[in-house]
Amino acid sequence: MPTSPAEERLDLIINGCRAGDRKARETLYRHFFSYGMSIALRYGRDRQEAEDIMQEGFLKVFVGIDKYDRGLPFKKWLRRVLVNAAIDYLRRYKRRPEELSDELPTTTATGNDGWDQLQYEDVLKGVRTLSPAYRLVFNLYAIEGFKHREIADQLSISEGTSKSNYAKARLQLQTYLRQQGGDKSKWYE
Repeated sequence: MPTSPAEERLDLIINGCRAGDRKARETLYRHFFSYGMSIALRYGRDRQEAEDIMQEGFLKVFVGIDKYDRGLPFKKWLRRVLVNAAIDYLRRYKRRPEELSDELPTTTATGNDGWDQLQYEDVLKGVRTLSPAYRLVFNLYAIEGFKHREIADQLSISEGTSKSNYAKARLQLQTYLRQQGGDKSKWYE
């Protein structure tokens, strides 16, 4: 049961979407556009690809809105749908089997190398430079909080491949950030 005016309004919009009301769908889309793009940008190589991911995600939202459980926060459900849409998109258009490897990188990271002080935009730019397979695993593990077993099941890869891709993605991201930032003092600005 909605308890605030905002929750009541969202409930009305969701009911309109369930009834196929085009205006309600447009309202929901506009309201959650920025949130959806923040998710899609982490998975897409560029803004156009992120927009494609988001469009597919919102299509899934509108088709599957009857599956939304009102007992859960809508944003949490929406996030899950958009992440799954990103996975489907990358699986369909970008997955390259040669990028998936069980082999762990030979170098090991020491300390956190300033990771906790990086700006979101710096990391996002670096994540976009990763190959689709590495970017997908990195986002699912580091950002979405999936376990390697869950990632492996979702992507039909081994758990070792998930771990390896995450480790390689992290090393590539560290290299990118070092190249972009020169010295670490720029990371703290």
